[in-house]
Amino acid sequence: MWRSQPDHPPASAPVSRAASLPPGFSPFVVRADTYDLWLRSVFAIVIAALVFNCFLAFVNTRVTGISASHVMLVEVLLIGVGFLLALDRRVDLYVVLTIYLTYMALILAMRPELDLKGIRDGLIPICFYFLGRGVRDIRSVDKLVLACAGIVIAVGLFEYFLLDIFLANININDYYIARGTINAGDNFTEGSDLFISGIRPEGRNFFPFLGIHRVSSVFLEPVSMGNFGAFLGMWALFRKDMARRKLLFAASATVIILGDARFGLFVCIAFFAAFLVYRFVPRVVWWLVPAMFALLLVLYGLSTTQVSWQDNLGGRWFHSARLFLKLDLAGLFGISGVETFLDDSGYAYTLHQFGLIGVVAMWTAFVFVPVRSSDAWRFRALVVTYISLLMVVSNSLYSIKTAALLWLCVGATDVWRGFAADTSAASPEPKAPSRPLQRPRTSRYSAS
Repeated sequence: MWRSQPDHPPASAPVSRAASLPPGFSPFVVRADTYDLWLRSVFAIVIAALVFNCFLAFVNTRVTGISASHVMLVEVLLIGVGFLLALDRRVDLYVVLTIYLTYMALILAMRPELDLKGIRDGLIPICFYFLGRGVRDIRSVDKLVLACAGIVIAVGLFEYFLLDIFLANININDYYIARGTINAGDNFTEGSDLFISGIRPEGRNFFPFLGIHRVSSVFLEPVSMGNFGAFLGMWALFRKDMARRKLLFAASATVIILGDARFGLFVCIAFFAAFLVYRFVPRVVWWLVPAMFALLLVLYGLSTTQVSWQDNLGGRWFHSARLFLKLDLAGLFGISGVETFLDDSGYAYTLHQFGLIGVVAMWTAFVFVPVRSSDAWRFRALVVTYISLLMVVSNSLYSIKTAALLWLCVGATDVWRGFAADTSAASPEPKAPSRPLQRPRTSRYSAS
C-alpha cells in the first residue's frame, strides 16, 4: 500500500490551464515514491519471522515466561503486517484470499473441533508470495538472502563456540516446553537444554571431530537449520549472476555442516539433478511429482515388514509411510476430528489440514501460475524439488521461520524479467532527455 506509482501527465499541458492556476500551484501532482520504505519494511518482516523464536526463547529464559499464545500472537502480528504491506489495487490477492478462506471455513465447519492452525499454514505462503511480487529488483532479494545467511551463521557460531553462555540466555528445551511443543522429560539426552534432536549421540555424519552437538542457531532446532541450508544452496544455484554467489554457496555448506543436516545435503544434490533436466520435463510431470512420492510412501508402507525405524534416511521414509497410512477417509479430505501426530510426514499432515481437494487446487495453482520469464521457471522447478522432498520427512514447510523467505523469493521470481533483462539494466542505452514536467514512465516490476 506504500508503493506509490508515479503520475504520468500528458506529453504537454495547455498553457492556458497552467496560466489560470494561482501562483505557487503546479499543474501536475507529484507523489513521493515510497517503494524504498516499503521494501525495508518487507525485509524487516522477513528477518523478524526468521529470528522471533530465538528472541522469545531469550525472553522466556531471562525475562518472563511465555506460552503458546505468545508465539501465536507474534505469528499473527507478522502475517497481519505482511498482508497490510501486500495490499494494492490489483485484485489477485483479494481473489486468492477470499477463495482460500471460504474453502477453509467450509472444511473447518465439518470438523468436530475448530482448528485454526490449518488456516495459518496457508496464509503464510499467500502473504509472502504476494509481498515478493511487489519487489521491483530481484538483486535486492539477493541482499536479503545474504543478510539472513549472515545472521544464521553468526548466531550459529556463537552457539557452537560459546554453548554454555548461549544456553544460559536462550534455554531451548525450556522454551519448547513453555510453548507446549514438547513435554518435560521428552529430551533424548538427559539434562540437555538443547532441542530433542540437538545432540547426535552416535556422532556426527559430517566431520565427526566437531562433536555431537548439532547447531540450530536462530531456528532453535536442527531441522529448520538444514532446510535453510538447502534453500541457500537452491538460491545460489539459481542466481547465476548474483553478487557474492560463491559466498552464498559457502554459507549453504556452513549451515548444513553446523546443523549436521544430512537431509539438507541430499536435497542440494537433488537440486543439481533437477537443474540439469528441468528444460526437458513437461510442467505436468512436475505437477505430478508430489503424487508420485505419496504413492511410493503408500506402497512402501503396505509392503514393508519392518516394525521399527532407525535414525537414517530409510528409517525416516519408513516412519513417514506409517504416519501416512494413519489417515482415514475423513482425514484424507481434511474433515477428520481425530487428533493424530503427523508432523513427521508432510504429505499426511498436508492432507489432514487442507483435504485432498484443497491440496490439488493449491498445488495446481502453484505449478501452473504464469511466470514472467523462462528463467523464472528454473527456480519453480527447484522449489518443486525442495517441497516434494521436504514433505517426505516433516511438515517444516509450514514453519514461518524458513517459509517467509522462501515464498517471498518465489513471488519475486515470478515477476522477474529474467537474466537478459538484468544484463540490459546493468548497461542501459542512452536515452533522449524527457520533456519538462514529465516523469519517466516506469514499470512496477522493472528489473532496473
